[in-house]
Amino acid sequence: MDESPGIGAKLYCLWATLAIGLSIALAGFTAETVTRILVIVFLLGQIPLHSKLANVLPRLAPRTRFIALGTGLAAIVEGFHMISTPVFLSLRIERSMSITEGLMCYALDLLYTVPAYLVVLSVIWWFINRYRYPYWHYVITMGLGQALGDGGLLFFSSAPAMLVFLPYPMTNYHAINVMPFLAIREHLRDARSASAATYLAVPALIGTYFVCGAIIRIAGIAFGLDSS
Repeated sequence: MDESPGIGAKLYCLWATLAIGLSIALAGFTAETVTRILVIVFLLGQIPLHSKLANVLPRLAPRTRFIALGTGLAAIVEGFHMISTPVFLSLRIERSMSITEGLMCYALDLLYTVPAYLVVLSVIWWFINRYRYPYWHYVITMGLGQALGDGGLLFFSSAPAMLVFLPYPMTNYHAINVMPFLAIREHLRDARSASAATYLAVPALIGTYFVCGAIIRIAGIAFGLDSS
């Protein structure tokens, strides 16, 4: 956003553009496609507004601000998924539903997902406050960790050829975690390491999603929202 991308970042952007275009062309106009398009538009809409958005909630401590901004963005992105893949398929918003029913489904979805995002963003904060992440390194590392953690690892391990489309789901998490990073990166500790440990964020996020997902599923079954 305010840093010129190097060759690696440019290649990633090109890969993402091709993967998104091809995915949409192959999938057609489905509910999942609409969701993805809304997320991408939301992400692109943050670019011209990034200087203003990065100054939201300036009085909060950096950690609280990062987690609050990320959770707010995650709640919006979660809303886009309500027509395709909410946390439980039983909460999916259908055309036949009234506005009240749709809002109730969305509220229930957030009841389960917001606590998980609080944990995920806390894990990301732990890494960025201890290790030095240049902008594009952060974008790709955290996007990869979240995409693989949120079901992507199981999906791609069963269909390795689909890895060509990996940047497509990663955009979902760019829309959540990039702006909070821009908002607080000038307030991070000076004594941060630039070691290869920065990449440990990927397995850490995968493990975090696994634990949170298991808890969510158990809770969903207990309250009759997940019948799988």
